[in-house]
Amino acid sequence: MRSITTFDLQYAHRFYGFQGEAQYLHGHTGVLTIEVEDTVNEGVNMVYPCNEIQKVAWDEIGRAHV
Repeated sequence: MRSITTFDLQYAHRFYGFQGEAQYLHGHTGVLTIEVEDTVNEGVNMVYPCNEIQKVAWDEIGRAHV
């Protein structure tokens, strides 16, 4: 069994000191899909609650933010 959650992400960045288009602030759009596969947890009747997957993912995304 699998629990699946998907994020639509929009983010922006620029490269300081870079000569070219990337030196200017520009954005990207992306999709992050996370699948968790295991046996069903009887307490919630799913592998892992999707809202918990989202919390873990946002924590990790926040750690990657520099």
